[in-house]
Amino acid sequence: MILSVAVVFYLPSDKNNETDESYGKWLFAMDTDNIQYKYQASGIPTLVIIDKNGDVIYYSQGAHYKDQLLPYIESAIQGTSESLGESIDFTVTTFNDEGFTLSKHKGEVVLLDIMGVGCPPCVMQMPELQEIKKEKGDDITILSIDVYYSGETKEDVIETYGEYIKI
Repeated sequence: MILSVAVVFYLPSDKNNETDESYGKWLFAMDTDNIQYKYQASGIPTLVIIDKNGDVIYYSQGAHYKDQLLPYIESAIQGTSESLGESIDFTVTTFNDEGFTLSKHKGEVVLLDIMGVGCPPCVMQMPELQEIKKEKGDDITILSIDVYYSGETKEDVIETYGEYIKI
């Protein structure tokens, strides 16, 4: 399973759009491998939290808020979460030509954000995900996958989420 286009997000450290890489990478990819369907995401945004064992411990459609997600993320970090089933493996390539294969990130907590450019709740949710990344830093990896449902391009994604992107 290969997802082709990906973006590396870094969190802005101040109003001047300078970046602070101490929070680690936030990956972004176009869904060219039907991840939306493999994860049965009939609505977007859909968030999936994957624990250190590679198990799905949270799955929900609709807009999400930091305070709603933090208890699940914390239990995934602590290893106390209940499994909903095994995650589906896939691979993405970032704009920096770095590979990301989900199974190679076993031992990490991954938040999979299945979203779209033309989705207002997805756009609204991005600052919430940014706050989670700021708070949890390297304790979590966020991977946002654009479902490509309206024919958008990589440039459309960059235009919509450009304030978060560093290429």
